[in-house]
Amino acid sequence: MDRKRLLFAALALIAGAAVLLVISNWRDRGRPGFVQARAGRFVVDGRPFRFVGANVAIMYRDDDRARMPETLKQAAQAGIKVVRVWASGEGGPNDVKPITDFNDWPRTHAFRNKPDEWNEAEFAFLDQVLAEAARNNLRVQLCLVNWWRDTGGVTQYLRWSGVNGADDDKYPFGINVEKAMQFYTNETARKLYRAHVEKIATRRNTVTGVFYKDDPTIFGYELINEGQCVTGRWQERRAWFAEMSAYLRSLDADHMIAPGDWGYRSAAERREWLADHAIANIDYCDVHHYPRTDTDVFVDSPKDINEFIENRVAAAYSLKKPLVFGEFGMGPEGYNGGSQIDWYRAYFENAARDGAGGAMFWILTPEPHGYGVMYSSPRDAQLLAEIRGASHLFASLVNASPPPELTDPGKNLIPHQLAFARSSSEASAQPKIIFHDENPADKSILYRFTPNNVTRGRFEKLGGGDGYIWGAGSGFFEYVVPDRKDRRKVGEIVVRAHIQPVLPADAQTSWIKTRVTLFVNDKDCGSRLIPWEDPKAPLIQEWKIDSWSPRLRVARGSSLTIRFAVTATSDWLYGINISNWPEGFVANDRTPVEVEIR
Repeated sequence: MDRKRLLFAALALIAGAAVLLVISNWRDRGRPGFVQARAGRFVVDGRPFRFVGANVAIMYRDDDRARMPETLKQAAQAGIKVVRVWASGEGGPNDVKPITDFNDWPRTHAFRNKPDEWNEAEFAFLDQVLAEAARNNLRVQLCLVNWWRDTGGVTQYLRWSGVNGADDDKYPFGINVEKAMQFYTNETARKLYRAHVEKIATRRNTVTGVFYKDDPTIFGYELINEGQCVTGRWQERRAWFAEMSAYLRSLDADHMIAPGDWGYRSAAERREWLADHAIANIDYCDVHHYPRTDTDVFVDSPKDINEFIENRVAAAYSLKKPLVFGEFGMGPEGYNGGSQIDWYRAYFENAARDGAGGAMFWILTPEPHGYGVMYSSPRDAQLLAEIRGASHLFASLVNASPPPELTDPGKNLIPHQLAFARSSSEASAQPKIIFHDENPADKSILYRFTPNNVTRGRFEKLGGGDGYIWGAGSGFFEYVVPDRKDRRKVGEIVVRAHIQPVLPADAQTSWIKTRVTLFVNDKDCGSRLIPWEDPKAPLIQEWKIDSWSPRLRVARGSSLTIRFAVTATSDWLYGINISNWPEGFVANDRTPVEVEIR
């Protein structure tokens, strides 16, 4: 090959490499102007993007709709970068009604009046919202259906699908969750939902002329608002998330997608939340939190919100996906000694410093509206100043990553635990001891504990009374076998316990089990998968331990710590209930916890 050909080949290789580099950089940077999720953070054109956001009251009430341009302008002036709006609403005056908020009832601003009757005026109004948001340099997160009845939502889809009774005023929030779960599996309901998704994702904006799929103003899509799930039926909801995210991705390849399943309260729910957000077409994570009403997460003061936020950030980081706190609400009266300003400051500062992608509040509005932050009243001037300050904080920490202690997933598996402890020397912690030395052939010792002889406990929830103790979720209970003065040969240690799972409020007994591991002086002695028991035939778990180290310790007369644990990595995380025997069961003087030295 002559020199000219060699030179041409070299130039061609260099050009090809340059093209590949450009393509690679383009893929890494994403579509120009679009917010993308990359390695646990949001980016726009390759640059980090973090934000203070707000839900905005602009979609339904006539007064709010009329002031939509003003509301979006005020949002931008407060430093807000992303607003969250409803791109859904189903049914008319003869359909599913709200349970509390009747300001838009009879419903006049639905996107869909009937399964085959769309309301073009509402879609056109959403076009205006996107155009106005673009003028104010705002991004818009679109929520595609509501679990709750305010806007029709899941229960209206089910009515249209021939499933009645999901909306029922006798139930909390007016929803029979067991029936409402059919939204995830009913073929007609899924088909109707997909039709709405297609209507949104393929729409051309009548104001700007831009297809929604080509509009960088859209931050991303949320498949559902606060989609609930009955304990033990996680796969039904997860299959729906997978189906609908894949379908939406086929229509719009460039905008991000979040599932919209509220969040989690326990280690078991945390595991399911992680699995939901690990779905291939899910791009970012989402959590909602209202301290006054969501008491199961144990956020009782502004200081407590730090632990709450850290655990959720750690969960998202383990997936390498960014996290948005999509709703947070606190009224002017504050809560539990903390002012509204105290709560908002703790929320924004911890979210910013712990590396969350964004923090949105409920709700920016021109007039009083529940937890609304009013921009038209002096009442909330100080709060709006706090929000502006938070936006500057997020901007100053735009490159922030989670602190090192949040990047080890093994340290953050349990959202929160309660604990108690007392000295094993207390009389109330002492077991009944039975020596069998009178029989030369039987040198065993039997230690009999009541449930209340427990010395230490740590669980996600704790409770008990005379003759029983319980701990929900992940954690442990400990009993102490006291030391002795004598020494003797020990061939085997036998531990017996009357243990049951702790049943979640919405679960079926036939489904719930719990995985309990026995530790003797921190040595793992194996686990048992324990189902719910028949009261007529109590289940007694038994471990036989012949390991050298615990046998040597008890042979020397040293004390033993007996720990029954549901570890954070257990496959079934449903606690421990240790109780006296059921009424009518003949225990022959046996106690619910026994340790036998043979």
